[in-house]
Amino acid sequence: MRRPTFSRLQPSSCGAPLCAVQRWLTPWSICSASVASITRVSTPVHSTPRSVPSSPSVSPTPPSFAALRRACAADGVSSLHAVLASPRRYYMPLPRDQDDFSVYTEIDLPTESRIDSIRRSGLANQEWVACEKVHGSNFAIYLIDEKDIRYAKRSGIMNPNENFFGYHLLADDFMAHIRMLCNLLKQKHQISGRMGRVILHGELFGAKYKHPLVPPSKQWCTLPNGKRIPIAGVEIQSEPFPQYSPELHFFAFDIKYSISGAEEDMVLLSFDDFTEMCSKIPGLLYAKPLVRGTLDECLAFDVENFVTPLPALLGLGNYPLEGNLAEGVVIRHVRRGDPKIESSAVSTIIKLRCSSFMELKHPGKQQELRATFLDTVRASALQRVQNGRKSMVLADSMLPKVEAAANALLLNNVSEGRLSNVLSKMGREPLLSGEVTRDDVVLMLAQDALKDFLKEGEAVVLNTALSFRKTLIRNVYFAAEELVLDAWKRIMDRERAAQAEVDAAVAAQEKAT
Repeated sequence: MRRPTFSRLQPSSCGAPLCAVQRWLTPWSICSASVASITRVSTPVHSTPRSVPSSPSVSPTPPSFAALRRACAADGVSSLHAVLASPRRYYMPLPRDQDDFSVYTEIDLPTESRIDSIRRSGLANQEWVACEKVHGSNFAIYLIDEKDIRYAKRSGIMNPNENFFGYHLLADDFMAHIRMLCNLLKQKHQISGRMGRVILHGELFGAKYKHPLVPPSKQWCTLPNGKRIPIAGVEIQSEPFPQYSPELHFFAFDIKYSISGAEEDMVLLSFDDFTEMCSKIPGLLYAKPLVRGTLDECLAFDVENFVTPLPALLGLGNYPLEGNLAEGVVIRHVRRGDPKIESSAVSTIIKLRCSSFMELKHPGKQQELRATFLDTVRASALQRVQNGRKSMVLADSMLPKVEAAANALLLNNVSEGRLSNVLSKMGREPLLSGEVTRDDVVLMLAQDALKDFLKEGEAVVLNTALSFRKTLIRNVYFAAEELVLDAWKRIMDRERAAQAEVDAAVAAQEKAT
């Protein structure tokens, strides 16, 4: 079976040995900012959607946002103060015409019976990927007949004037992204006619980052009817973690298209085709693999200690938040959507949340999660993967360019040759007597690799964000641990055999004399 492909990140718990490695961070640090503790924000008051009859004069296909903005410009913003003063959020009714709406599949939880079904189908040993599950609100961008752009939440396509978490602020980017995506799809699949529907599914997130040195957003979004909403007042999430940025962002995770426009002709891109398309769209943030391998290798990911890397990707690497755990991961078959795969009639996409987040969202459910997943499904997956080790990984693609280069350079310093040099410095006797343990060897290898990295690294690499420098230290420890664990039995067998030869030679010499 092919080994999973991934880059290394911190283990779930490095333990005491890692503390010694941390001393390398001290002269390297450039940020002395203290991190404020994260306090829970109270849940906003939501009202029941008002039942307002749709106006018969409203066209099923509204005019463009630009046209609506121009039409409303003369009306001013007389209702601005009323909008800001109201503590309640009123949701507008959905347009009556929902023919173009395409429901996004509900993602299954990884129950023991569900995972067993996947294993029995034979799909578990095929390729899967685990990507970060971003905590936000489900959002989709539609291009219809290559002319009309619409926006949808989970329940349906929205009225253009609905204030849905300030998404209008990003409307210009959305328009550019969806049109570019349509052109890429037509080029790849050699489609000469007009594309009926293209949908970019994702998550609207951000607008919250409670750090003393990071100011709130100063941006405002303007609705087509002229109303203005401050992004600083948007609250997509009430939980204290994860937090990503004070600004509003969009995270893409799936692409669907239908040449005819009909739902029955809808095609869901495979994961590799999805990432290929997204990589060609400048400025688009999208899901990238944390782990790629079998289902068990993805389930073994240490979701309980996974700190979200998104703030660093969004420019906040020097302002980390303590305990900023990711919500979890989404694990999906790389060919999800392929009729041959879907014909197995089992889940091809599942979501895995950390128990700490589950306790915030659903108080009292933490123990249930442990009983139904962590102590059953995940424990079984860990037994199946090599050495029963938890995966805590971060692909280079999830890092900014300079950080990715630094990560690769550092991990290249962890090698068999360096391990041999470290062992040669301590001699055989401390190893055989137990004076030097396996953990000691891991620590010495990590320190040696980091020492040379700091000597060789350029200033632009060494002055990366503080949170990333901490990540590099965890990276090198985990890489060293993996190398030593794989080689430990071979090392000890070799040393014992060599010592036995010495002892035999000494005994023979003594006997001869």
